[in-house]
Amino acid sequence: MTGLFIALAVGAALLYAFLEARGIAGESVAEDLRESSAALAELREVRLDRLDFDARQLAGDPYVAALFAEAADSGDSLSIRDLLEERQGDVGYDFATVVTLDGVVAAWTGRPDAAGTDLSRRPLLATALDEGAAAGFWRDQDSLYDAVAVPVGRGFELLGYLVTGYRSAGGVEETAALSSSQLAYAAPAASALELRGTTLGDDVHRALIASLARHQAEVERVLESGDTVEGLELDLAGAPWLAQLDPLRDASGEPVALAVTLDSLDRRMAPFRAISRALLWAGIGSVLLALALSYWFAHRTLQPVRRLVTAATAARSGDYDQEIAVERGDEVGELAGSFNALMSDLREKRDMESYLSELSRSLPEGGLAPTARQVSALRGLDGVLVAIEFRGLARGTSDAAKAARQWDASVRIVEQVVERRGGAIDALAGHRLWARFEGEDRGPRALAAAAEILQGFEEGDLPVLALTRGRCTVGSSSGDGRPRALLVGPAVQQLEGLVREASPGEIIFGRPIFEELSDYLQKAGFSLAERRGVLIPQPLYILSGRLASRLTATVPRVTTTTPTAAMPVRPTLSDIGPGSLVGGRFEILSVLGAGGMGVVYKARDRELEDLVAVKMLRSDRWRDTALVERLKEELKLARKITHPNVLRTFDLGEIDGTPFISMEYVRGVTLRFLLDRTDRLPYSAGLRLARQLCLGLEAAHQVGVVHRDIKPENLILEPNGNAKLMDFGIARPVDRMTPGQTTDGSIVGTPQYLAPEVLEGNEADPRSDLYAVGVVLYEMFTGALPFAGTPLEVIAATVREEPRPPRDLWPEIPPSLADLIQDCLHKQPEERPSSAGALIARLDGLRA
Repeated sequence: MTGLFIALAVGAALLYAFLEARGIAGESVAEDLRESSAALAELREVRLDRLDFDARQLAGDPYVAALFAEAADSGDSLSIRDLLEERQGDVGYDFATVVTLDGVVAAWTGRPDAAGTDLSRRPLLATALDEGAAAGFWRDQDSLYDAVAVPVGRGFELLGYLVTGYRSAGGVEETAALSSSQLAYAAPAASALELRGTTLGDDVHRALIASLARHQAEVERVLESGDTVEGLELDLAGAPWLAQLDPLRDASGEPVALAVTLDSLDRRMAPFRAISRALLWAGIGSVLLALALSYWFAHRTLQPVRRLVTAATAARSGDYDQEIAVERGDEVGELAGSFNALMSDLREKRDMESYLSELSRSLPEGGLAPTARQVSALRGLDGVLVAIEFRGLARGTSDAAKAARQWDASVRIVEQVVERRGGAIDALAGHRLWARFEGEDRGPRALAAAAEILQGFEEGDLPVLALTRGRCTVGSSSGDGRPRALLVGPAVQQLEGLVREASPGEIIFGRPIFEELSDYLQKAGFSLAERRGVLIPQPLYILSGRLASRLTATVPRVTTTTPTAAMPVRPTLSDIGPGSLVGGRFEILSVLGAGGMGVVYKARDRELEDLVAVKMLRSDRWRDTALVERLKEELKLARKITHPNVLRTFDLGEIDGTPFISMEYVRGVTLRFLLDRTDRLPYSAGLRLARQLCLGLEAAHQVGVVHRDIKPENLILEPNGNAKLMDFGIARPVDRMTPGQTTDGSIVGTPQYLAPEVLEGNEADPRSDLYAVGVVLYEMFTGALPFAGTPLEVIAATVREEPRPPRDLWPEIPPSLADLIQDCLHKQPEERPSSAGALIARLDGLRA
């Protein structure tokens, strides 16, 4: 029976192949015609660009302009016509004409009697007179041209326009050389269409005109509406052809002719007929072979394998919503089960990547969600901006420590001067600082501050200072000891140009700020000459350092004691900031965050030649030996764990008496960052994160480590969606825990995620971590915590009350997922899943 079905299937396929051959050939021809039409349009653009370039070169020739002016004045067009005909061989155009500003012909190649003809109503010239230049088709008598019109001028005086054109038939021939299709240009004449260029032979040529006459409606649709007609079947000399009709437009966009791209169906059908014959013989042989073999294996393998192949092909195209029913226990059934698991993993990965992609524009540094302490809101400002650039520092030095000290000293000088003059530092970027002055006398105060800054440096270290006024947008951040900001706007762009025009020791500004400072400069006895920039055309004014020194006493100093929004207070976490070289090893790049243990920096490790995260204690807690020992304990525990879902730890050491841990640097977002921006995670994305969290936790438990602080803040997601468990800072080894007591009598961890037994004073074990996992899953899939309120209210509710069922918050939650979460949240540890591995097994049954 299987052999019979195969025979019927092959026979049906052969019949279908015969019936569909013409349709397939037609589709192939139609696709080729579309490509040929596109190639023709592209070639026309190239021809027009080339013609425009040549025309502008000719129009820009002073000799041409002089002859044109002479012809316009004297009415003698002979000289300019002779010149155009002489240049015709060099430039290669097929015709050229020069017209006055009124559109009247001054000279026309090959047509001495055309002088005085009014062409102003021609679409090409009308567009040029209106817009300054134009390109498009030009119809003249029996010819069709690709033409351009460009201005002819002398100096700043516009004299007229030069119109040049290529015969369109040349474009047909050039396109035919690049295409297997045939081409023709047709334009309406007095009584019928006439061909203006074609690659067809004489017989087919005449047949094409007759056939197009029989399709008058389609032709009128192209010429009147400008539509493209595809798949038009024509009968040319008794043979079937397929054609595409495209409009050819003049400079105003109106169709003036049509391009016919066509190909022979007989020629295209030849290979299909050969294939059909080959299929016939191959089908007969296949049926005979299938009859001999199919009975033995078809009923066991063919249908399941066919389903697998179909699903795998769809998955390869990105369709992961495939699932195969597992109906048997043999190898094919196992393959189907593995395939289903793979599809589930791919769906979860796809959904996670899609979810992260939506948030990618707001990813913070290191995956830490921005807080009010770290990033202030963007706001628009209108004031005087000052750019201070230290070019000597930009050149660099082999002594990195010396360069860092020099930079720090330079910034300190600028900060003090700006503060005394009532300004604020908005940003530090590379070797440049940005200061802002607002309010009364902002201009004089800014200029006086610039002059005073110059006095604070030796001759070889003088900075460049530039001033401007205008609007900008600023948003500052802190955490590394120095203000940093996003600073954008027209004023910032103006400063970028001004800085490039000045030399060290100079103050440079443009006309807007000069007008604001003019009275002040006159009172100070300055008369500045206007200059022209080399890189920017605007007027410039420059003060040398010597002259500027006379300004500092003329403006009173304003001292501010409260930092502005753009100038945050220096943090007290540590004396280490970006630009520092710590221990001769770590180049500090930025601050990633701070917590109860200390500060985490992004740094370049010179020994590892890689970016790392360096965790150091707060400077005010360096002498707390208990904390130092805990930091050492963190490394000893974390270094035991090697797993893709656990953040790697590299080294433990001490720098200038400060203990540190260097860890893998991951740029991503924490789970907390995601939860703060959505009610709950998508189901498949949440399952993927839950599985990765449990895999990392299982790796920790296998080496005898209890994390003790599982929470969304300690799960960081890489851009590819992989999650890593981090921060073992309060973890303890299992074998050092004594049930019923804590090490120091205190509760360590985050109350919302602590298990009841831990809150009652008992030590945590692996099942306490599983309780925290349940809280995290509850929050991921419902968007809320099991218990809310103050820490004391959360502790009391965790010990005494049952959490609200997850389905009350998300009615569509799968029952098996709701049961898993509630099992993790049991008050008694023995009622929870026995291990992270058991939890993973249950999560595997919740495939997306």
